[in-house]
Amino acid sequence: MKNFLHERRRGGLYIKFKTKIKLSTLFLCIVLLTAQANTSYSQKTRISLDENNTSIAQLIDIIESKSDIRFVYKTRDVDLQRRVSVKAEEEEITSILHRIFDNTRTGFRMFNRQIFLTSKTKEESAKEDRAEESQQLQVNGTVTDENGGPLPGVTVLVKGTQTGTSTDFDGNYEIEVSGQGPVLVFSYIGFVTKEVPVNDQARINVTLKEDVSELDEVIVVAYGTQKKENLTGAVVSVSSDKLTNRPVTSTQNALQGIAPGVTILQRPGDIGRAKDGTSSNTGGITIRGRSNLDSPGPMYIIDGIPATAQEFATLNPNDIANMSVLKDASSAALYGSRAANGVIVVTTKRGSAEKVTIELNTSYGWQSATKLPDYVNSADYARLYNEALGNAGRAPIYTEEEIQKFADGSEPDLYPNTDWYKTVLRSAAPQSEASLSISAPGKVTNYYLGLSYFDQKSLIPGKKQDRIVAKLNTESKVIEDILKVGTNFSFIKQDFDRSGGNMSWTELNRSLPTSVVRQSNGEWGSMDAGDINAETAKRNQLRKLREGGSGWDRDNYLQMAANASLTPLEGLSINGLTSLKYTNSNSWSFDSTIAPVNDFLTGEPMSPTWVTPNEMEEYWRKRQEFLIQGTIDYERRFGEHFGKITLGASQESNIYRTAFVGRKNFPNDDMTTVGSGSGNPEDISSDDDGQANRSGQVEWAMRSLFGRFNYTFADKYLLEANTRIDYSSRFHPDQRRAVFPSFSAGWIISRESFMENIDWLSHLKLRGSWGSLGNQDVVRIGNYFDLLDIGYQYNFEGGPQDGVWQGKGVNKLATWEKVNMTDVGLDIILFNNRLNITADYYIKDTRDILTRRPVLKTYGIPDSGINNGIPYENLAKTRNKGFELTVNYSDKIGEDFRYTIEGNFSTIDNEILSLGGGREERIRDYWIERVGGSVGDFYGYQADGLFADQADVENHAFQSAATAPGDIKYRDINGDGVIDAEDRVVIGNDVPWLNYGFNLGAEYKGLSLEVLTYGVGKVKTYLDNEASFPFFNGAGIKEELKNRWTEDNPDPDADFPRLLLSQDGTQNYASGNRSSFWLFDGSYFRIRAITLGYTFPEEVSSRLGMSMFRVYATSNNPFTFMADKRLADYDPESGSGRGGYPGIKTFSLGFNFRF
Repeated sequence: MKNFLHERRRGGLYIKFKTKIKLSTLFLCIVLLTAQANTSYSQKTRISLDENNTSIAQLIDIIESKSDIRFVYKTRDVDLQRRVSVKAEEEEITSILHRIFDNTRTGFRMFNRQIFLTSKTKEESAKEDRAEESQQLQVNGTVTDENGGPLPGVTVLVKGTQTGTSTDFDGNYEIEVSGQGPVLVFSYIGFVTKEVPVNDQARINVTLKEDVSELDEVIVVAYGTQKKENLTGAVVSVSSDKLTNRPVTSTQNALQGIAPGVTILQRPGDIGRAKDGTSSNTGGITIRGRSNLDSPGPMYIIDGIPATAQEFATLNPNDIANMSVLKDASSAALYGSRAANGVIVVTTKRGSAEKVTIELNTSYGWQSATKLPDYVNSADYARLYNEALGNAGRAPIYTEEEIQKFADGSEPDLYPNTDWYKTVLRSAAPQSEASLSISAPGKVTNYYLGLSYFDQKSLIPGKKQDRIVAKLNTESKVIEDILKVGTNFSFIKQDFDRSGGNMSWTELNRSLPTSVVRQSNGEWGSMDAGDINAETAKRNQLRKLREGGSGWDRDNYLQMAANASLTPLEGLSINGLTSLKYTNSNSWSFDSTIAPVNDFLTGEPMSPTWVTPNEMEEYWRKRQEFLIQGTIDYERRFGEHFGKITLGASQESNIYRTAFVGRKNFPNDDMTTVGSGSGNPEDISSDDDGQANRSGQVEWAMRSLFGRFNYTFADKYLLEANTRIDYSSRFHPDQRRAVFPSFSAGWIISRESFMENIDWLSHLKLRGSWGSLGNQDVVRIGNYFDLLDIGYQYNFEGGPQDGVWQGKGVNKLATWEKVNMTDVGLDIILFNNRLNITADYYIKDTRDILTRRPVLKTYGIPDSGINNGIPYENLAKTRNKGFELTVNYSDKIGEDFRYTIEGNFSTIDNEILSLGGGREERIRDYWIERVGGSVGDFYGYQADGLFADQADVENHAFQSAATAPGDIKYRDINGDGVIDAEDRVVIGNDVPWLNYGFNLGAEYKGLSLEVLTYGVGKVKTYLDNEASFPFFNGAGIKEELKNRWTEDNPDPDADFPRLLLSQDGTQNYASGNRSSFWLFDGSYFRIRAITLGYTFPEEVSSRLGMSMFRVYATSNNPFTFMADKRLADYDPESGSGRGGYPGIKTFSLGFNFRF
């Protein structure tokens, strides 16, 4: 096993003057002379030692702590437990090493700051091999990292010999080789060792890859970084490679399936904005389950600055350097009152320290629907509709002759067969992306510039979005090794355009295959099954897209930030950050006048009075956010003791302004400004809150103090304590303060003496944490204000006077929701870093949950919708428990084939412990919140199959007078002989108990394959209305409902009950009769992405003037496997009910260039 023991960077940016002189002398020698062992830095180093009965392992640590020397060795070549006594006073390191290792089986070689400990047996055989060598060749070249930056100090060895050198400042090397088939070995701390056959080449350039499996990997945590091996909290680190090796529409989609405990729902959504300004296709992220009854998402931190879910989603993945998901209270505690649902921390890239690097990434792809509703054709529709009428005792309306005309298409103007989804939607829509980044060094200033452009068309014709993202990060050395300053500029411009009316998915589902889209004379369709039908003509969604109006959304986001880092003393760092963000969002829509369709038979307008007036609505939203924060870090090592303390403070303020105007009845569809609309009061449009021509402003601020203490003893016993104090203006002054502490500890068991001789165990760490977090985002701003509403005029003293009343309740005692979380984890690395296992078990208690209690109507305030006036109170309490497991195995076969297999699993159990106010349950639409139950519990009747015959109906508890064979049979839970509300029970849950992913990566001589998968298990999905009920409110019927109960197929276990129209089948379809029959197994397994790529050899890319050239093809969401066969046309990440924008799968081709 290769060990890099306890690499320490004492003092961070601070370098002593004597060390500077040594470094300058060293590199001057490298430039002038070939690096030989007898002139290396290591040999000239002098140290003092006074050690008695000290193990070799401890002595190596001591020497490293007293010098810049690092030891590299394999544990089987060195007896680390052997004890020695050494006394030296400013003695050269070579002399000390000879005293330690002479007359032992261990020898040493020295190259610059690296000392290689090897087996003397291997050295002796190497000498014998060299005696046979005769042919000599001078080889030179350059060693660079994956970004093209030169690597100084890389060790270059001729395999099997002691011949070696190291690279200079610019990554250049020169070495003499001889013998048959010599191989050069390139090694560098933090990078994967690479072997290259010489094959008579006089120049060999090499690129080294970072060794991401090493325990000294730096992980981003709250207000800083930590080495991975020193983490005591539950943190998932996501490398930038996993985010950028395939095109995605948003950063959050790239996370799905690669972070255990993180549930990401790629909720399909069309291009555009909701009325509240949020994106309609952002999806959702939850970390360790839904503990809050209203399920807010995690906190986002980008470059140390709080961000929104929309800002995170629109990040350019190519700009991300690293990302961490903080899941437990210990890792997230320093973010306090907004970290109850976890934290996602992102750090963007900085400038290269060596040379200019330019990267260009492009991709072009096609989107298509994963699933579309599969409605029956017009002939089957007519037959099944007749059957539904017959089941209700009514006469059929379609004759056999008409059904035959539907089937043969002989009269399409009267008896069509229309597939509305295929007619209205595109079968495929393009999307493209281009990303350019420039990373450049400077004597004083480094900078990183990232630019990206994303263009996406919708499956709905006439809709598209364009997004431009710009990122500029700079870092300047004001005083070498003492003072650095940096800037961070971000700009996002996002445009959504719609060149037609807003399509209604509900109306699309209600568009029947028997109705005509366009008549043969070019007029819009007016015929339905041979008859004139004004209603079906009115709901023609293709016409609405062509003539219904237009709209757009414009989003502009600008962030300006500056930071400074002062290191006046070794180990002391003082950091400051200030940020100002502006968001300007504007939405405009115009619905054109829609005139009646002409009657195909007469040519006259149908329903002349039916005219939809034109209407305009416009929204403005402006947000200004200001942040200032400062931290002080101090770290110090005393022998085997290491301590670090972080203290900080921050102040945030936020101002959000909105405005809305709307008008109807414009003179024509070309005059679309507010002033052009009608001035009549009845033509002034109102927003969803019932207010017209309104504006508003909300402000809030937060002040925080925080601190963290880390302590390590003997590099194996770890302790951490965190505290944050928050003050939020969202709450009454008496309730604004909250304290959020946390504690954690870790034990690196593998470093104990009794574990050191276990060769197959590379690392074993036990860790545990407890802490408190908070949430303030649920409560509305001004929850404690006494507000009065004005309106409803009354006549007093001969004139109208506005009435005044209190329209909203007040709660001055509301304060933060609080989360107490306990976590126990185990980190295991086996078989020389090949197998990595991380396991966590957690308990997450959320108390003082902010929710609204039910009130009587006589209370006098609205209790639902956007104008809900019931105040938030700290009432409820929940508990989440779960287990998380990640297993990763990486290895290679031969020298060219590398592979990685990864599996991640997480389970979630939720329990409602209290609802507050003495309540035991609360029913909300489909769901019930009940003490002892779970968040997401469905509530309704327990179905027991279908009634097989009339005897079955008569022998069962009474359901309704309309109940007949083929209807759903409900269980009589209380046994009173009547099916009523008292028989309702919990019938399922919509929160997945199991989330999992299996990922595969393989690479062979530049050819790479990556497969990402994601799945959920033990979850239910409720489908109703147009999504599953036949003929619901005039909708069609789907193919899967053909497997139904009929008189010829009286199967009580049929997939669906007998056919009835919605007005005739209330016993099966009514919302008051929600039952487990319409609850489907929502478990699924999805191939999230398949990416096949090829990176051309360096000699090919260099001829093209590049340092790297890669081409790839990616398919996102190509395959989905559903557990329930009845969900044949259902995408598991789509919503239930009346349908909506379908799930999307894409196929893309892309190119990566680096110069």
